[in-house]
Amino acid sequence: MNEQNYEQEINLGKVFYRIFRDWRKIFVIAMTIAVIAGAGNFVMKRLRTANPEYIEKAEENYLRELTAFEAMGETLRREIDNLEETRAERETYNTTSILMKINPFREFNASLQLYIATDYQIMPELIYQNPDLSNRILRSYITYMVNGDMYQYIMNHMAQPVELRYLKEVLSISADYDNRMVTLSVQNVDAESCEEILNYALEGILKKQPEIVEAIGEHELNSVNQAVYEAVNLELDEWQKGNIQYVSELSILLQQKAEALAAWEQSPQPQKDFTAPRILKNSIKMMILGFIIGAVLAAVYIAFRYIMSDKLQDAKDLKSRFGLRVIAQLPNVHKKRVWVGFDRLFANMGGLALKESDAGALAEVAAQSVAAELTAQSAAAGNGVDAAVDGKASAKPQGIKLAFTGNVAQTEIDSLLSAMKWGGTCQVQSVPNILCDPSAVSAVMAADYVVLVEKQEISTYAQIERELEQLAAWKKKVLGFIVTGVDAVP
Repeated sequence: MNEQNYEQEINLGKVFYRIFRDWRKIFVIAMTIAVIAGAGNFVMKRLRTANPEYIEKAEENYLRELTAFEAMGETLRREIDNLEETRAERETYNTTSILMKINPFREFNASLQLYIATDYQIMPELIYQNPDLSNRILRSYITYMVNGDMYQYIMNHMAQPVELRYLKEVLSISADYDNRMVTLSVQNVDAESCEEILNYALEGILKKQPEIVEAIGEHELNSVNQAVYEAVNLELDEWQKGNIQYVSELSILLQQKAEALAAWEQSPQPQKDFTAPRILKNSIKMMILGFIIGAVLAAVYIAFRYIMSDKLQDAKDLKSRFGLRVIAQLPNVHKKRVWVGFDRLFANMGGLALKESDAGALAEVAAQSVAAELTAQSAAAGNGVDAAVDGKASAKPQGIKLAFTGNVAQTEIDSLLSAMKWGGTCQVQSVPNILCDPSAVSAVMAADYVVLVEKQEISTYAQIERELEQLAAWKKKVLGFIVTGVDAVP
């Protein structure tokens, strides 16, 4: 025996087969839990709906949930409309804006300074001084420049039409009241466009000059430091990238909102839980949920029990554990069952080789196997040799006593021996369990060989080990195991 050195490995295939094999038990347990869950839910809801206060609160909750549900849909639609409008405006801006068309690494700029000159002089000898009209004149020009008149003049004369908002982005005005100067700056895609805007701006200002002279006073308007130059504007580059990125972010956000709206449209509206059809529907859901939970729990229990059990689960383990051969595996023959096709399917999936229909033939084969082994041992020992037949010696196990015992009922052993059809080749005897029946000791001691009969999922490895220890102490040779009740294809 090598039981002390044996380490059992968990075979997931066998675990899953054991679960599928007991599908009837799983179905019964799951259905029981499903009925309990569904019926319990139905009874509890019906009892609650009999209370007027519960109905009133349920109605309030339903209206509140319905309002929130509809508000969510309306909010999503409004957000989508706003996002679509904003994205369309941004895309239009990015397409038509002059600033977005400028190459930030070749930005053309034009600037012009206008100086206000008057005949104002300070006369120290006089107590009363004439008023200095320079600031008033400068403010008048600034007002003309920023209130839209100058921009309108430029737009009316430009070769290519441009909107006011885009013109204001590229034409900036800054005033220096201390020095009575105003600076006009233009950004554009090329030098010609810069000069065009700047020239029309100056033309409009000069046409405004007579009106300001008549209203405020005489002055001269001198233009100085007029220049056109090219520069690199990294801030403009970052700003353009930010605008493009913003449109992308708007598209992503719009897609997310559209998906949220689609999910909202697919989601069910709040329902009144206190109506009879709704209660029945919820009870059916509870039954389905209870069935699934019950099936999972039952399957987990069967798998856990299989893994942790010390019972004989597979006849192949006997050879690995105890070093003795398995003489035969006899299938467990079931009575006629409904839906046996599922059992046959799961048995084939589990890789079972035995068939229930072969039970009788396998029992006869087991008897012949034992007889052949005894014949070989008798021939080797020189016992029971018959006369030569055709010049050859034939050895038969005449007079050998063979005891069949194990952790099964003696009646099952008797049925097994009857099915094996020995035909008088040797003396066989069914013996009760040697671990619990004192009469079995003398019967085993009178036998020459012992065959252990064990039953799948009934005998335990601990019991088998004790049997082998007893037989070893009594100096009895064990031919091997016969395992009954083995899973087979129905």
